[in-house]
Amino acid sequence: MLSSILQQVGNVPDIVFSIGYPRNNGKPTTEEVIGFFKGKGIQFREFPYDGLKVIQYRGLVRNEQLRRAACDWILFADCDMVYHPKFFENLSWQLKHRVRFRRGKRILSARRVSLDKGFCKDYFNNADKRIYPCVVDSAGTLVESWPVFEISRNCGAGYFQLVNRKSCLEITGGQYVDPKANWDWGWFRGHRMQGARSDMQFRSKMHGVRQIRTMPQYHLNHERDNEFRRHLEIQR
Repeated sequence: MLSSILQQVGNVPDIVFSIGYPRNNGKPTTEEVIGFFKGKGIQFREFPYDGLKVIQYRGLVRNEQLRRAACDWILFADCDMVYHPKFFENLSWQLKHRVRFRRGKRILSARRVSLDKGFCKDYFNNADKRIYPCVVDSAGTLVESWPVFEISRNCGAGYFQLVNRKSCLEITGGQYVDPKANWDWGWFRGHRMQGARSDMQFRSKMHGVRQIRTMPQYHLNHERDNEFRRHLEIQR
């Protein structure tokens, strides 16, 4: 994802990554990845948490990110997405020049190309010999030739939920989800797996979804909790 952002071309809007993460977690750690890409010019706003207690409930993290955001548009997405080199130039143009999007009160969602699960797993577990963090050359076009699992317009939990920040704050009162009625579940309470359900609550608050046609965005598939019946902390 970060490499594909670094490689955006054309009239690219100002992009700032807002990242929620547990401290000193992963190999490499999130802090190491952030530090590397800061050196390449990407801007970050960091939301680090001690341990995994809060981070397992996505809606709670997004509550804090939404309250502290300082931007015109917020794109909620997971880190397993990769973007065509002109993705954000095209998206920015549409948001500025098409009234139905600029004045919209609903969430904007876009088609995604979800790549073949078996191919992705084999690639990242076996074929990929890179030592991370690093810049993946031509990240946004590298995956164009990879086999496709499905092309979907559904508004998936972590794929693409784009909102106008001002409208979002007016409608939701600055809450992605009510913390007392959060549908997310975590693996610390006997569920063993993680379930992100607050996104459905957020879409309901925002009066539903409207589609926007973008340049290709690719979903890199990976191991999932439901395949192993337990939470995978190393799945990405």
